[in-house]
Amino acid sequence: MPLEVEAVKEAWKILAPGMPGDGPERADFLAYRVAAELPPLPLSVRDLMNGAQARAENLVLQLKRERAEAEFYVGLQAGFHLVDSEGPRRVGFLESWAYVTDGYRGGFGHGGGLQIPHHILGPVVDRGVDLGIVLDRLAGDLDLATGQDPWGLLSRNTLSARHSFVLALLSAFSPFYNPDVYRRPNE
Repeated sequence: MPLEVEAVKEAWKILAPGMPGDGPERADFLAYRVAAELPPLPLSVRDLMNGAQARAENLVLQLKRERAEAEFYVGLQAGFHLVDSEGPRRVGFLESWAYVTDGYRGGFGHGGGLQIPHHILGPVVDRGVDLGIVLDRLAGDLDLATGQDPWGLLSRNTLSARHSFVLALLSAFSPFYNPDVYRRPNE
């Protein structure tokens, strides 16, 4: 969970000065493990979005049960987005999604996509091999450190999961830092 918390903190440093109102003087970042009923590795944009939204909404409910609340609730989800999911034309992307809500309204954000090579995609999607196992095998074959961030391994550390989540969060917060554009006309 530290990766996700660090991504939220990094995004908040960028966003806080531009938030409407007086702006938060100080922010506390609390991390909760919140379940979302998903496959072990989401394979579609719908699953990714549903996972991020379910995590945020389940967090709202969990905190209400604890008689606590927050200004914003954040749900993050990573996984695959398969395009042409079968056959030789299949393409898959590693993606990160965020959903941010204040308990009433919310917004989605997407952290870009990194194409996954077929020799990684096949075992994970077709045979159900855990992505971490496939990546560790590949890292060993390439004489790299095992247990690497998938984004780092696939991009030679040009990108990271944290980068992807920060971008997704900056996008998901847009209805809150740019409310005039997201407000319906005549509101």
